[in-house]
Amino acid sequence: MNLRRSLAFAGVAILTAATGSQAHAVEVSELQHQIDEVLEKTTGGVQISPNEISWEGGEVIMSFPLPGEEIAPPSSRAATKLQAKAAGISEKSIKEAVASGKALAASDNCPTEIIGNDWYCFYQYKDFGGRRLQWNQARHEVRYFSLYDFANKTSSWSNKGGKYIYVQGRSQTGMDRSCNDDPIILWQEHPHTKKSFVGASLDNKADCFWTSY
Repeated sequence: MNLRRSLAFAGVAILTAATGSQAHAVEVSELQHQIDEVLEKTTGGVQISPNEISWEGGEVIMSFPLPGEEIAPPSSRAATKLQAKAAGISEKSIKEAVASGKALAASDNCPTEIIGNDWYCFYQYKDFGGRRLQWNQARHEVRYFSLYDFANKTSSWSNKGGKYIYVQGRSQTGMDRSCNDDPIILWQEHPHTKKSFVGASLDNKADCFWTSY
């Protein structure tokens, strides 16, 4: 009787493990599908890790939540190296900063000044959830979210640097250039501020942005 019970429990454990493994495989496959979809819809993107896409040599990076998670994790090692290079920061200085106890990412996982000043991030969902799209460089010209398959997808944001960020909506649906022709300022991000939810009236309406010098 004990042997039968042991075999039964063993069978359940194996089945549970197999089911869990299959579920994880499905989640990983779904994550890759989302990444592939963004790469197909955009130009110049390169997948640099299981959950990240880079554009323009690391000046722009999109991070996806890992399977089973709701918030995209801090930048991977591959992303950090690209970001440091784009910001003109040496890997040695980053290692020294980390060794002294400084964090590479803030509580919302947007990069800190250790990887260069003026990082700013946009998030797919409120409370800094979903995909994270981040920059370090100043963008004085209007920058379109559609270039990264992120138009009308911003619900929260974090501005870690000293620049002002001006987020706009299109004056005409489906026309990016209307951000230039007749911009509608949705919100302004002051230096070193963040917002966990843009509000119901502004949710998923951001189409483009530009920054101060």
